[in-house]
Amino acid sequence: MMKIISLLLIISVSAFAGTVEYGAHAGGLFPTGNGGDFYSTSPIFGVNILAHMPVYAIEGSISYGMLQSKEDLGDFSASIIPILAGIRTYSGPVFYGGGAGMYVASVSYELLGVKYDDSDSEFGAYGNLGMIFPTGSMDIEGSIKYHFVDFDTDKAWFALTVGTYF
Repeated sequence: MMKIISLLLIISVSAFAGTVEYGAHAGGLFPTGNGGDFYSTSPIFGVNILAHMPVYAIEGSISYGMLQSKEDLGDFSASIIPILAGIRTYSGPVFYGGGAGMYVASVSYELLGVKYDDSDSEFGAYGNLGMIFPTGSMDIEGSIKYHFVDFDTDKAWFALTVGTYF
């Protein structure tokens, strides 16, 4: 059933889309909630697709965030991969919208000689607000997203990114 829904979504986007743009983005992740107790500001980068319709646009993106710890832990390595799909609408150059995402996270570190290694994936939601700056042959986009993900605790992230569409 999931394969049929995915296929119908892809067909509808390609059938009704006026213009499809591909791009890349980079920026920072800012933890809130319980995640802010452990993680600090972290870099994020990724790729995105934007399918324009007459009144709205369907957006999708895959990003990779390299999570940074506030604590000094040995061999610390953590990441989050948000896979997002949503809808946005425009009011002039300003856009807003939101959608759903699959968030895949992993963490590995050593504390007091004990190795800790864990990974998890959760569904979440995001809200998006941004602005498109047209510049000749490409568009530059500034965006702030609020990601709400509950990995067994109250973890949420603000992502501030700048990107371009080709």
